[in-house]
Amino acid sequence: SNDNSNLSTITTSPEAKATLQSTLRSKGFCWCADSHTSAMYWSQAGSSFELSCLGQWWATLPREQWPEGVEEYVLQDFDDCNHVDDDGSNKIETVGDRRQEVVFIGPQFDSNERQVHIQEALDQCLLTPNEYQEYQSIQTNERELQIRFSNSMESKYVNF
Repeated sequence: SNDNSNLSTITTSPEAKATLQSTLRSKGFCWCADSHTSAMYWSQAGSSFELSCLGQWWATLPREQWPEGVEEYVLQDFDDCNHVDDDGSNKIETVGDRRQEVVFIGPQFDSNERQVHIQEALDQCLLTPNEYQEYQSIQTNERELQIRFSNSMESKYVNF
């Protein structure tokens, strides 16, 4: 079943909506609940928006598969440098390098008020504590994540 009726509804204030509508460009990468492994690339310009799979988070790869010399650089983005993605317990407390990192460009976006509007809207996209607990219980099962937290946005794989 693809029933997401218990997922949170996203509503924004008129001010936040106006701020988002005035966004000229936004880009970066994000972690979506429908995959524990895929790092997603976010690219928006005007009314055009694209969400593409950039590849895997570093945390999903065994460290012996990392290129030589990148460990210190990569671990700067980890929430815990001792993070292990699959410790066999099916209960992973840290997230490694998974995160949201998106830049918004638009008129007066350097103002605190505009930044608060953007944060207000984006915070509603985060999982609730109960949803995150459910996510953690199935995070090693990509198919279950895709069913439970299905994403209606079409995305593609990017190859540079």
